[in-house]
Amino acid sequence: ILTKNTTLMKKFLMFAMALVMALPLALTSCSDDDEENGGGNSSKVSIKVEGQTATFGYVYWNIDDENSSISNGKHYYQLEFFDFNFYAGKLPKKMSMFYLGFLAEGSENALPTGTFSDYDLSGGLNFSQTDPEGTYIERDGSKSGKLVITKDGDKYTITIDPLYIISGDEEDNAIANTTTTLTSLKYTGSIPKAPKKSWED
Repeated sequence: ILTKNTTLMKKFLMFAMALVMALPLALTSCSDDDEENGGGNSSKVSIKVEGQTATFGYVYWNIDDENSSISNGKHYYQLEFFDFNFYAGKLPKKMSMFYLGFLAEGSENALPTGTFSDYDLSGGLNFSQTDPEGTYIERDGSKSGKLVITKDGDKYTITIDPLYIISGDEEDNAIANTTTTLTSLKYTGSIPKAPKKSWED
């Protein structure tokens, strides 16, 4: 069984801190004139927890080499969901994002399809310079359904149903003051490979 949640948590927190430190230099507002979501013609998916709603329309995939099992021919694929155009370098005042990772056989040049029971989801809603952690979220692996990835032409569909999300404040690699929300995840659209490793910047 994967035990990547701590890794994803640390990765998200490093990502969030790096972004909020860059806010004074790169602050701008996103508009309808931004590049099309997720490489073009993509739909959006929303997550609502603790009365907060974030809508993610910029979706990419990446490979985390550190957590891949190359000897077994498996890569640790990560889907990146942003509510802003991260790779265009435009940072809104508040940001939301999450990573969805799973280990699978496949190519370094294509996102694999299939059904995966062993996966992780971790991220944050509405983090900013004054609140660099925002509301931390991760899935409850004991209750959530399987991750299903299908492809039709150049469009992917990502589904998790049901999805139980644990949210709260991150403290010492654990979540404090937790709330559990029952929801589901379904995204259909283009998912290009990310042009760089988002968590290394």
